[in-house]
Amino acid sequence: MSDQKKYQERYLLRLLEHGPFEKRPRGGWRFGTKVISEATVESLLASGRAEIVGPKLKLKTAAKTTAGGRRSRNERLAKQFPFLE
Repeated sequence: MSDQKKYQERYLLRLLEHGPFEKRPRGGWRFGTKVISEATVESLLASGRAEIVGPKLKLKTAAKTTAGGRRSRNERLAKQFPFLE
């Protein structure tokens, strides 16, 4: 994956942290006035970081992500420093 694609994906994930993308009537997605292509949304869905809920694309919640084997930052800290619990 090129650096530009990585940057684009991180940028869109940051936008999703602020709010969902809405489906456009003419195709594609939008965040406010910014138009996001269908291909870009497909790559976010394929990576497992976003999900479609009705007419909106939302960031997957941490609970669903951790169920897939990934640990949150807090879980990693607790494992490294058991005396913090």
